[in-house]
Amino acid sequence: MANPVHLELLLKNVNAWNEWRASESSVKPDLSEASLYGSDLVMANLSGVNLSEANLMLANLTGADLRHADLRGANLVGARLIGADLQQANLSGADLSTAEDLTQEQIEHTRGDRKTKLPHGLRRPARWLHKTGRP
Repeated sequence: MANPVHLELLLKNVNAWNEWRASESSVKPDLSEASLYGSDLVMANLSGVNLSEANLMLANLTGADLRHADLRGANLVGARLIGADLQQANLSGADLSTAEDLTQEQIEHTRGDRKTKLPHGLRRPARWLHKTGRP
């Protein structure tokens, strides 16, 4: 369950969130199961954040840092991902079926599994099919 303090800070002001992340680098934010439907998270530092089972439907994640984020089972339907850094993000079981501006190159650097739903035209990296979401 999402930490209510973390959720409130992120939803209130992305710049303040990013400053807090920079000053509190040892804290691992928990936004699991958070409702971030339609949120404007442009350039948000979400690296290493637990976003498992979060609702990110229609969220604007343009330029967001999602490196090493836990997005297992997250709903990213209609989310905007142009320029988002997904290096080593765990997308296992996530629904990105209508995510916008997601590229094959972004997907190649993630972890996922057979349950991960990708947009039409993108394919699961071969290593997803042979391993359990680990590179």
